[in-house]
Amino acid sequence: MNTQIKSTLTLQPFLALAALVLSWAVIPAAQAASWSTNSLMNSAHNWHTATLLPNGKVLVAGGSTNYGIGYDPTGVAELFDPATGLWTATSSMIHARELHTATLLPSGKVLVAGGSINTPPYEFSSAELFDPATGTWSPTSSMNFTHDGHTATLLLDGRVLIAAGYGDTGSFTDAELYEPSNQTWTATGKLHVPRQVHSATLLANGKVLVAGGTDPQGIPIADVELYDPATGAWTLGNPLTLPRADFTATLLPDGKVLVAGGYDSDGYTTSAELYDPVSGAWTLTAPMNAARLSHTANLLPNGKVLISGGDIWSPSTSELYDPVTQSWTNSATLSMRRFDHSATLLANGQVLVAGGHYDLGDFLSSSEVYDPAADPATGSWTNTSPLSVDREYHTATLLPSGNVLVAGGWSDYGIPLANVDVYNPASRTWTATQPFNTARLSHTATLLPNGNVLVSGGIDNSYSGVASTELFDAASETWTNSGSLNAERWTHTATLLPNGLVLVAGGANGTNFLSSAELYNPSTGVWTLTGALNIGRQIHTATLLKNGQVLVAGGYVGGYSLSSAELYNPATAAWILTGNLNVSRHSHTATLLPNGKVLIFGGLHDNTSLSSAELYDPTTGKWTLTGSLGTGRHEHCATLLPNGKVIASGGLDQDKNPLSSAELYDPATGIWLPTGGLDTPLASHTATLLLDGKLLVTGGLSLSNSLLVNAALYDVGLGFSNSWQPQIASITSNLNLGGTLALTGSGFRGISEGSGGNGSQASAGDHPLVQLRSIESGQSTFLLTTNWSTNIFNSAPVYGFPPGYALVTVFVNGIPGTSSVVNVSVPVPVATRLTCAQQGTNGFQFTFTNTVGAFFGVLTTTDPALPLTNWATFGGVTEVSPGHFQFTDAQATNSPQRFYRLRSP
Repeated sequence: MNTQIKSTLTLQPFLALAALVLSWAVIPAAQAASWSTNSLMNSAHNWHTATLLPNGKVLVAGGSTNYGIGYDPTGVAELFDPATGLWTATSSMIHARELHTATLLPSGKVLVAGGSINTPPYEFSSAELFDPATGTWSPTSSMNFTHDGHTATLLLDGRVLIAAGYGDTGSFTDAELYEPSNQTWTATGKLHVPRQVHSATLLANGKVLVAGGTDPQGIPIADVELYDPATGAWTLGNPLTLPRADFTATLLPDGKVLVAGGYDSDGYTTSAELYDPVSGAWTLTAPMNAARLSHTANLLPNGKVLISGGDIWSPSTSELYDPVTQSWTNSATLSMRRFDHSATLLANGQVLVAGGHYDLGDFLSSSEVYDPAADPATGSWTNTSPLSVDREYHTATLLPSGNVLVAGGWSDYGIPLANVDVYNPASRTWTATQPFNTARLSHTATLLPNGNVLVSGGIDNSYSGVASTELFDAASETWTNSGSLNAERWTHTATLLPNGLVLVAGGANGTNFLSSAELYNPSTGVWTLTGALNIGRQIHTATLLKNGQVLVAGGYVGGYSLSSAELYNPATAAWILTGNLNVSRHSHTATLLPNGKVLIFGGLHDNTSLSSAELYDPTTGKWTLTGSLGTGRHEHCATLLPNGKVIASGGLDQDKNPLSSAELYDPATGIWLPTGGLDTPLASHTATLLLDGKLLVTGGLSLSNSLLVNAALYDVGLGFSNSWQPQIASITSNLNLGGTLALTGSGFRGISEGSGGNGSQASAGDHPLVQLRSIESGQSTFLLTTNWSTNIFNSAPVYGFPPGYALVTVFVNGIPGTSSVVNVSVPVPVATRLTCAQQGTNGFQFTFTNTVGAFFGVLTTTDPALPLTNWATFGGVTEVSPGHFQFTDAQATNSPQRFYRLRSP
C-alpha cells in the first residue's frame, strides 16, 4: 500500500531532534464482552430466515410481524450490511410466509421453500429464488409436499434436502430433494419417525443427522436418524439421552455434534449432549447456565459455541461452550430479551442477531451484533526479526510475491538512508538488497500495475528536496532511475489512479508549501504537470475514492494546520474544494472504509495531539464526527484489517512521547476499543498488511530519541486453528475488468455449518465469501458468485474496481484464509465514435459502449481547427453499467456547434 510519511514542517527538525520524556498512555480496560445494537429493520420479523450472501450482506426474509389469531406472515425482505451496520429494504418475496427455510445455493441465489400463511390450508409447497445481483425474487418449481417447521440442508453435491415438518397431509415424514441445475424437486426416502421443529446437521461424511423434535401431538421425542445422499435412505440411530424439541444442534470442529437446550416432558432444559459420528453414541456434557429454548447457536472462529437468547422465561444472556474443557461460561448480555430470532455468523467473525419475540405479542425489528474479538480485546503483538538498520520516515510496500519492501528513511546517525530491506513472511527474515541510487526520507512508494515500485521525491543527504524518482524491479531486486518530478518535494502524497497514472500532490520544498500536482505515466516514465491544488499543503492525506476521484484532506501550511479538503477529478485534471474537516489537522491518517467513506483521525492541531475522528461521505461531500480515540496521537499508522476494522498503532502523544498502545475502530458502531499494545513505544513507523492477515510494523522513533530496527507482527486474535482455514490452490493470475475470478482450493465449505442447525433459525456460514482488496488504495469488495463448492469458486463479472495488484481472501465461517495476489488490469479502450446525441433538459447527452472499466476524459471546442492543447477540458464520463458510458454537455445549447473528443487516459 502507498505509505504516506508524516514528517515535520521544515528541514530543521531532521538536523536536531529534541530529547523525549518517558510517558505511558493510560488506556481504559477492555469491556468484558461486546453486543452492539444497529439500526432498526424496516419491519418486525419472527419465524423468519436470515441468509449470509456471497457479498457479505445478510438477507432477512419473511416471518411474522404481529402476534394474533393465525399470526401475520409477511413477504418483506431486507439486507443488513456489516460495513455500515444499516438495514436497507430489498424487493419483497412473491409470497408472504413464516416458518419457511432459506438456503444459499451454489449459484449464489437463495432458495426459500415452504412455510405457512394465515389462511387455509395454511401450509404450502411454493418455493422461490432471490438473486443478490438484481435484488429480485423469481418463482421456482413447487415442492411435492407442503412443509413448515421443516429443515433444509445443502448437501455436498449442491442439492437441497427438505426433511419432515408439518404438512397438510399430516404425515410429518416426507422428504424431498431440490436440484438447482434444473429447478426440480424429487421425493426421496421418507423418515421413519414423524417430526417437526427438529434439527438437521450436515456431518463431515456428507450424511445428514436429524434429531429430536415433536411428534404430531406436539410431544418431544428422542428419536434420531441419518440420511445418506448416496442411497436416498434413512437409518435409525441411537436416540438422544432425553427427548427434546426447539433446541440447537451445532457441528464442532472435531466432527461431534453439540445439542443444547430446548424443552422436554418436564419443560425447559439446561441439558446438553454430544453425538459422536464414529460410535453413533450420545453422551451428556456439562449443562448450560440457563434453561432456554427457541435460542440460537453459532460456532465462532475460535471453536467455541455462542448460545444467545431464549424463551421469555430465560434471561437475555449469552453463553459460550468450550469443546476442549466441555464447560460453559457466561458471556455478554443482549440489549434485550429475545427468542425465535435468527443468528448469522458474518465474514468478520461477528454474529448478527435479528428480530424474534420479546414477549408474547411483541415481535422485534431490532438487531445486535456480538463481537468475539472484544470479549475481551484479543489482538496481540509478537516481535519478528529486526531490520538491517534502524530507521524512521521510511516506506514499506507489499510486493506481489507477498514480501515487503522497506526502503530509505532517516537513520540514528542523522542522515537519510539508501538502505533497502526485503522481508520474507514465510521465514520471518530480512534480506538487504540493492540500495537506492539516491538516499532519501519522507518520500513516497507506489506499487504500479506492472509490479514495479515507484519511489518519488523526499530529502537527500544534502538535506535538500529531491526531484528524482526510481523504480524497483522485484524480480531482479534492482533500482533504476526514472523521470524526474517537475518540482523537488517531500511530505507529499502519491496516489495510483484508475487510469494507471500516479498522481503526486503538494508537499514541501524548502520553506515553500506546494500546490502543484503532477502525473507519472508508467509506460513512458515521464512526469507532466496537472491541475494545481487550491491550497498548497504538506503532511496531508490523499485517498482514492470508489468513484475514481482523489480526496486530499488537511495538512500544514505557513504555521498552521488546515481544515480544507479538495477533490481531484482525473477526467478533468482539476481540483475542486469540498466540505471542510470539523477539526483542522496535519500528521493524521486517512483510511478508505469498505462502506466507501473515509475515516480520518488523530494528527496535530496547534501542537495539540488529537483524539478526534471524522468521516467523509463522498455522496454528500460532508464530514461528520465519529467516536474519539482513547488517546490522542499523531505520526501513527492506520490500517484497514481483513475484518473491516481499522487499527491505530503507536504515534506520538501530546508531549511528543512515542506510544505503545493500539486501538481498533469498528465502522459499524463508530466506537474505538483498545487492543493489545506493542512491546516497544514507537512513532513514524510503517504498518503493512501481509497475505496471512497479520500486520507488520517496522522501524520508527522510540523512547530517548532512539530509532528502531525492531519489527513486530499484530494478530487480531480470532483464535482459529490453521487447519480450519480455507486454502487457495490456484487463482486467475490476471483479472480483466468485466471478467471473472476463478479459484480452486480446499475447505471452501468450512469445518462446520457455523450455525445451530435448528430449521428456520439456522443461517449456515459454511460457504466461501471472497474479498478483493486493492493493495494500493485499500478499496475492498466481496464478490458475487455464479458457482461454488467445497473446492471451487467462480465469481460473477467484476468491474468498478481500481487497477493494479489486489489481495484475494476467502472467508468461511468467519475464518480468513491466506490471501493470494491477482493483477487487476488497466482497461484498454477501443476506438469509438460519438454518435446519436440526444437532447435533454440539461443539454446534449452522449451514450456509447466501450471496454468495461475504461477511463475517459472529454475535450470540447467550437473550432476544430485549434490544436488539441487549446481544446477545453470537459467533465468526466460515467460508466452507467458495465461497458456502457454516458456524459452530458449542459453548455451545448449555448453554442451553434460544438465538437468533442474522447481521450484515455
